[in-house]
Amino acid sequence: MMTDEWQNSQPGTGGNMRPDTNPNFTLDGGFDNGFHRYWLRVQYEDTDAGAIVYHAQYLAFAERARSAWLRCLGIDQPAMLANDKMGFVVRRIEIDFQLPARLGDVLEVESSLLRLGGASLKLHQKIINCENRHILARLVVDIGLVAVSHGADKHDTKPKICRLPAAVKAKFSGLAKSG
Repeated sequence: MMTDEWQNSQPGTGGNMRPDTNPNFTLDGGFDNGFHRYWLRVQYEDTDAGAIVYHAQYLAFAERARSAWLRCLGIDQPAMLANDKMGFVVRRIEIDFQLPARLGDVLEVESSLLRLGGASLKLHQKIINCENRHILARLVVDIGLVAVSHGADKHDTKPKICRLPAAVKAKFSGLAKSG
């Protein structure tokens, strides 16, 4: 349960970062000082027999947050796939597990842009326990934009890299760069 003490101690928004009390945050989270924040509650399906989050679920949590981050920026991934035949793919990911999350915990995934390239971007993500603000995992994610061809030559396994369209690249301007 998120407490009033937790709510009132958060920097950057006058203590009002809780998604249930801040109108600036939606189901997809929201931005706070250039950082995207996305919340979720650990469900039974996320845990192992000991009620601790199974390691692969941290990747799923981070993926949900990245998709929400793009939606909050106004980037419509289904439209990009359907109309432009382009999609974002994870090229590389590093994860450093620090502490476990448990069944029922409320987590925040904080995402920030590290680098924006011509055809790629690098993100830093932190998975944080909302109750005690402990960092549970840190991720560095390299993402590329590739051409997506449905039903094309199945033997051509190397995806074609695409440059970020100017309209998409512009949506990343002004984001916090973490280091």
